[in-house]
Amino acid sequence: MRLSNGEVLLHWPLDIHVLTQGWYYNDGSLHQAVDLRTQIKGMYIRPVYAAEDGTVDQTQNWDGHTKTGMQSYGNMVRIKHAPYKRKTLQTRYAHLSSYCVKYGQRVKEGEIIGYSGTTGNVYGAHLHFEVILNGKRTNPLTWLDADYTLATGKEYQFNKGEHSVIVPTADTADKKLQIPTIGPMSKGDYDALLKTAADNGSAPTLYTVTMQAMSTAAASALQQKADALGVHYTSKWVED
Repeated sequence: MRLSNGEVLLHWPLDIHVLTQGWYYNDGSLHQAVDLRTQIKGMYIRPVYAAEDGTVDQTQNWDGHTKTGMQSYGNMVRIKHAPYKRKTLQTRYAHLSSYCVKYGQRVKEGEIIGYSGTTGNVYGAHLHFEVILNGKRTNPLTWLDADYTLATGKEYQFNKGEHSVIVPTADTADKKLQIPTIGPMSKGDYDALLKTAADNGSAPTLYTVTMQAMSTAAASALQQKADALGVHYTSKWVED
C-alpha cells in the first residue's frame, strides 16, 4: 500500500505475526530477512499473502534435497512491486510447501500466492520473508506495521534509526466513508450496537439499523460488535 506521505506499508505475508528470527539471527549472525512462525497447534501450512500489488518475477521449485545456493530457499516466490523512489522493490517468500502463482502473473495485495512449509534449508516450519530494494536486501520490519510479537523476546528487530512504518493520520481507506446495515436484531443488541457506534464517533439514524456514513475504523469496530452479537452485518461504500 502506498501512503499519502510516499512511503510503503506492506501487507503482512501471514495472518499471524510472530517473529522467530530477525535481521540478525538469534545467534548474532547476519540473516538479512525475517522468519515468521507458521506452526500453531501442530499445523504449519498456512496461506501466504502478497505483501503488495505486483508481478511475479521469479518462482523456484525445490529439488527435494539440495540445501545450498538458491535451492536453500526451497519452493520460493518473488514479486516485483511498483518502484519506490525510482528504485526497484521486490519481496521474496521462501520455504513454501507449494505456490499457486506463475511467472509473469499479476497479483493483488493480500492475495494468496502459496502456502508455508519446510522446503529448502530449514529447521522447523516458518516463512522466510525478504524485502529487496534495488537488488539489496533491507530490513522487512521497516516496511511493515508494528502489529507483531516476538517468539522469545530476544529476536533482533531494528538497526539504529529504523522503526516500523508510521501511517499518517486518516490515511488511505479511512478517508473513504461507508454505510453499514445491520440486522435484524433484538432491542438489546440494537442498544449495544448504538453504544459502539457512538463510542466511535457515529450514530444510527433514529429507530433504524442503517447507520450514518462512517470511517473504515468506526465501521470495523461496529462489525466486530455485530459479529460478537451474532447479527448480520453488511456495508457499502459511499460513492465518490
